[in-house]
Amino acid sequence: MIQKEFVRLRERLSDPLLTALTVMLAVLMFVIAPLQAVGVVGAHYFGFAFGLMLVVAVFVVSGSVMALAATLFAFSLVVVATILRLRQPSAIDIYLDASAWLIAGLTLAIVVARAVFAPGKVNFHRIVGAILLYLDIGLIFVALFCLVALLDPSAFTGLPLLSDNLLAIAGNLIYFSFATLTSVGYGDIVPLHPFARSLANIEAIIGQLYPATLLARLVTLELEHRRGS
Repeated sequence: MIQKEFVRLRERLSDPLLTALTVMLAVLMFVIAPLQAVGVVGAHYFGFAFGLMLVVAVFVVSGSVMALAATLFAFSLVVVATILRLRQPSAIDIYLDASAWLIAGLTLAIVVARAVFAPGKVNFHRIVGAILLYLDIGLIFVALFCLVALLDPSAFTGLPLLSDNLLAIAGNLIYFSFATLTSVGYGDIVPLHPFARSLANIEAIIGQLYPATLLARLVTLELEHRRGS
């Protein structure tokens, strides 16, 4: 009985939760992060709200205890990083934040990819999930680029020093990640470290292959649905 109620709850809430996550992630990366970088707003409360929404959404959409545990662990790292940053900003809280976003991003990518590419009818849920997955890919590489920059401050040109601006690096790496993912490549931020260049190459390849792969899969699913109906 409880299992049936949970299944009904998942079916009813999956679409709204994915839509809410997509909107919140876009606002967090493209509105809140730049405003935080220039000191206009603090992203702590919005980040906590997004984290809680992420925990609920991952569990409801996937129904996996492992996915829930991973997102809860990531959320706890963000809480610890925020406390450390409020007391005395340092590279440690950025390490924790980057690790948290990497864990949460990978978990979300697996959960959403299974929903988007699974057999079944193409609907609004899949389209929103595909957009969320694309944004999440950019977020994963933001975390990876951040870890590389922390390990070697000279890994990128055009990034502020961590000691000069602890918040600006996140906004700059979001900008660089999506410029790479979409193959825009303005050239104001350039990867120099071999790891940074390799990650940039991988992200650019994913950015080219993902839309084609997604379109092919959605067309295949729609054709299979029409033949079966």
